[in-house]
Amino acid sequence: MKAINLIRDTGMTTAEIAEAIGCTTHSIRYYERGERFPNRRQYRAINELATRRGVTLSAADFAADFIRTPAPEVSKDAA
Repeated sequence: MKAINLIRDTGMTTAEIAEAIGCTTHSIRYYERGERFPNRRQYRAINELATRRGVTLSAADFAADFIRTPAPEVSKDAA
């Protein structure tokens, strides 16, 4: 998750970010890998934490988590 990486760039550890937004360090790692997503309260907490740390987030910093690059199509001729 780009938003968490931007917050981490301010010097916070995974444990500090998790505590600040009210989740576990395991959840943070899932969010970073795109395997799970924060709930609404946690999204707000991430945004508030970023603001306190002087990080400006855009919608793209969150939207990128939901946009997946489609797998390339396999040509029937190549098979």
